Order: sequence, then C-alpha cells, then structure tokens
Amino acid sequence: MKQGLHQQQKQRQEMKMAPRMIQSLRFLQSPLPELHELVRAELEQNPVLEEKLGGDELPLAAPEPLTAAAYDDVDQENDFDSDDYAREIDALERMLAERPTDGLPGPPAPSPEAEQKRQYFLDSITAPPSLHAHLMDQLNEAGMSAAQKKAGEYIIGNVDENGWLAADVAEIAREAAVTPDDVLAALAIVQEFDPPGVAARSLQECLLLQLRRTGHAPDSLPGQLVVSHLAELRTQSAAELAKAGGWAEADTAAAMQTVLALDPKPGVKFSAPPPVYVTPEVEIRPTPEGGYAVDMLRDGLPRLHLSGEYTEMLQDPTTAADAKKFLQEKLRDGQFVLDSLHQRRQTIRRIAEEIAAAQQEFFAHGISKLKPLTMGALAAKLGLHETTVGRAVSGKYVRTPQGVFELKFFFTPSLKTADGGAVSTVAVREAVRRLIAREDIRKPLSDQAIADALGAQGLQVARRTVAKYREELGLPPAHKRK
Repeated sequence: MKQGLHQQQKQRQEMKMAPRMIQSLRFLQSPLPELHELVRAELEQNPVLEEKLGGDELPLAAPEPLTAAAYDDVDQENDFDSDDYAREIDALERMLAERPTDGLPGPPAPSPEAEQKRQYFLDSITAPPSLHAHLMDQLNEAGMSAAQKKAGEYIIGNVDENGWLAADVAEIAREAAVTPDDVLAALAIVQEFDPPGVAARSLQECLLLQLRRTGHAPDSLPGQLVVSHLAELRTQSAAELAKAGGWAEADTAAAMQTVLALDPKPGVKFSAPPPVYVTPEVEIRPTPEGGYAVDMLRDGLPRLHLSGEYTEMLQDPTTAADAKKFLQEKLRDGQFVLDSLHQRRQTIRRIAEEIAAAQQEFFAHGISKLKPLTMGALAAKLGLHETTVGRAVSGKYVRTPQGVFELKFFFTPSLKTADGGAVSTVAVREAVRRLIAREDIRKPLSDQAIADALGAQGLQVARRTVAKYREELGLPPAHKRK
C-alpha cells in the first residue's frame, strides 16, 4: 500500500439547512411563552422590525410582500419566498424525516458564565417540602427518647405517598432494633403530626385521627359512623343509616358530611406536581346552527410591522451601499418573521378546524365520545408532513366546551368495536374508570369482569389491556380496592 498525501475527487449528497429554515421550525414548534421570547429577541436585534403601540390587539394579517428592489443583492443562502413558505416547511420536514438522526440542530452551547448563572437560578427555585422531610422536621422537634426517635425515623421511612403507614409494629421494631412498646409510643406521637391522619394503618384509623383533631371522639356520631358504618357511607342514605343506628336523621346527615369532608389520603398533597398555567391560543365554540367554529385567541404577542422609514432609506439613491446592503438583509429577516408568525397561526387554525369537525360528539357529550384520530391521517388531509402536525400541536392549547386541552390530546389510537367501528383508547380508559368508580366496594370488579362489562357495551378489550389502562389511571387491583 502506497503511503503519503493524495488528492481524490468524489461526489456526495449533503443536506444543508439554511438558518432561516431552522428558525421557521422553531417558530412553529415553540409554545406561546417561548414564542414571546423569540419575538422579543427579534425585535431587539432587528431595527427594521417595529412594534405597533396602542389600540386593541388585532388578528395577525398576512404580511405584504416587499418590492423586488428591496431584495437586490441579498445573500442567496437565506433567500426565501414568502409565497412558498408552507411548501418549503413541508419539504424541510420531509428532509429531516430522512436524516439518520431526527431533530433540529440545537442552539450554540452556552458560555461557562451563562451556564453558571442558569444553574444558580435553578438552584434558587424553592420546591415544596416532601412529606418525608415535613415529618422529619416535626420529629426533630418532638423531644422523644433516643429509642423512640429511632423508631419514629423508621415509621416515617415506611409512610407511603398517601400518608399511610406501610409496615406493622413488629416489622418496625425488628428493623429499628427497639422494643414494640417504643414503636407504639413513637407511632402515637407521629400520628399527632401534620397532616392530620398521617401514619394511619387503615382508612378507619386515618379518619378517626382526623376526627380527634376536630374534637370528635370515637363515641361521637361521626366516630360511630366511621367505626361501625364506614362501608355503608357510600351506599346508604342518611335516612337508612339513622334508622340502623337509632339516631335522628338530621344529626346523621350532619355527621355524614363531617366524615365525607375528611381526607382519606393526607399525604397526596405533598406529592402532587405544581400547577401548570397555560394560555389557550385557539377556541372551539358552538355555533347557533349546531356546529362548531374556530377562533384564534389573543396571544399577547407584539403587533409587528416593517419600518417605513428604513424602507424609504433603502429606496433612496443617496443611501450608502454598505447601509443599503445591511437594510436589505434586515428587511428580509423582518419579512420572514412576519411570514413565520402568520403561517404558524394558519397552521394551528387549520388543525383546530379539522379537530372541530371530527370531534363534535366529544364537545357535546364528553370524553366517552372522543373519536380516534392520528396525526398521519390529519397530515394527509391537510397536505402537510406528519412531523409538521406534531410540531404544531405540541405545547399548544385549545379552549373547548369541555375545558382546556393540549391540541395533542385529540390524537389517539383506536380500538375496534363489535359493530366494526372504532373508538378512541382514551374513551375506553375513561369507561374503565367509570366502571371502577361505580362498583360495589364490598365486591370490587376484577380486570376480567371489567373486560366482560366493556364487551357487553360493544368494546372488545382483553383483560391485560384493562389491567394496563387501570394502572395508567393509578387504580389498584380488585383485592386492594376493598
């Protein structure tokens, strides 16, 4: 083999994305809060873009094209005809789909200083304390003996996310190397901690602990309901319970309200995720004619336009050549921002219109009527690439008669029905939830019984599919629902 430096000529194909093509996808896929930041950044770095101040916010109209003279001598790498915007975006999506690795090139890596500031910001965000930390803070202030404190630590370590104690006294005594009496003494102290009802070993004990905090002893009427009639509280009326216990109906009804106001899972509020605030960009509303219409909502974005002053400077023959070239580039950049915002709104509107047409029964009757819909089918109908639809619906929210939903919510696979039709998997999951919610708690339904009940409704669902949906809903199996 001959070694050395050699020249070799060969041809190869490369896919190169112009900066504008990358920017266009970022405008399309950005949720509204991020879009605000992108638009503000464009306003700051492009003097030709200006914000219209005053007056009511108006719908973003299609931008007017610039004259041909404004585009003379512009760098052709970023040349982009606004009339072909949608075609170019779709071509870009197809190109990306064929790449070995999916996804957009990320932004440049931040500087060490910027990354340090970002980390400091994230570290400064306060998070609510966990249930474990909340209980340990109280344990450290309880003034317990060394053995009781050790037992208390093991008790807190065995409190589950619902706030219940998931281990028995003997097990804790063995693991903590203390006596059962130490464990019982520590448990009595921990059960006085906040939240009320914590470290209970059963639903009955959890409710009695909370009643004791409010001055209701076990022999009070609410206490007697919990001790002797807990199972009947969900199935019998106040009149029936009053007759069974020999109490006045009015007193029984008041006691039932007291018990039903208690929290059976006092630890859940510590594990609940923080609330997420969203801003709908589009509304689907009923019309007097019986259908549904789509309106684009105010998005709070600045109302942009191209500066007339700079356009006149560009057309002035006395303007220096360097200044004219700079203005040409900035005018084209500004025009592209307007095109991007307009096309983003139009894409979201078109998708929302198709959803409004396909999901009319859902908007009228709720989740049980949600129809299956895939992004591929909608993309084919709109003449878009499937990934374009995916970018357009992710992180975008719609206000409907049934509430606010992410647009992505409406795209679900389907299951076949007995009559040959199709039903959304979300609707089937909701049917599972309803069946469990209505079951007799004394005889909870097994997964096979739920599958049989769905089959009677025309929904052919396997037992293992029911088990999967039940787990997704966070519901325990039948033997744990008693």
